[in-house]
Amino acid sequence: MDILKDKAALVTGSTRGIGRAIAIRYAREGASVIVNGLQSITAAESVVKEIKSQGGSAIAVMGDVSTLKGVNHVFEKALEAYKRIDIVVCNVGKHKVFNALDTSLEDWEKMIRLNLTSTFLTCKKAAELMKKQKYGRIITISSKMGIVGLGGSSAYCTAKAGVVMLTKVLGIELAEHGILVNGIAPGVTETQPTFDVFKRDPEIEVRMNKRIPLNRIGKPEEMAAAAVFLASDDSSYVNGTTLIVDGGWIANSDAY
Repeated sequence: MDILKDKAALVTGSTRGIGRAIAIRYAREGASVIVNGLQSITAAESVVKEIKSQGGSAIAVMGDVSTLKGVNHVFEKALEAYKRIDIVVCNVGKHKVFNALDTSLEDWEKMIRLNLTSTFLTCKKAAELMKKQKYGRIITISSKMGIVGLGGSSAYCTAKAGVVMLTKVLGIELAEHGILVNGIAPGVTETQPTFDVFKRDPEIEVRMNKRIPLNRIGKPEEMAAAAVFLASDDSSYVNGTTLIVDGGWIANSDAY
């Protein structure tokens, strides 16, 4: 299919997990993709290689989008390659467990920077560009934990809740410029950090599946499908909202 034909899409944090799945799916739908990572150029290039093996177009651009310098670099290289950016997915983030009273100021600020500041800086740069184009789709990636919260994750939950609210506000502010801003709040998903948790304590997986009405955790490809919808013309009247993709976790409030 060519739902995103002739579009250029930047997906931050796309060397693995949900970001990787979105980048690959976007390319399959016809978009030219800018794959972004921070630590492993090998991982970024492997995504590019997979996209090209399927006949798609992609480049890898390394850069820390939690800093203004990094964001500027990534956008500069993306524009050099494709001249415009139609879709931006803000996928950078990290979860680390801290009880609120045990959280140091350094850890708090790091979680906010990685999960919220990175999204703000990427959205701001994207909006500046898209206003000139009079068109754009910005998609944020938050989490179900930014909606319902979870003990031991105060900084992460607060940051992701901020992403949800930032999505609302930007949707209001940018609509007049032809830019739609929406988000995805994934539930528990088959990514390496999730598998690491299950390996340490298999009982956690049992409890999670019990909580989820579909009785399984999500797949990165299912998050990518939602990202395709929000990037496509099919979502032309969807703005300022966050789509929860969690298998019914939040709906199942009486699970315990």
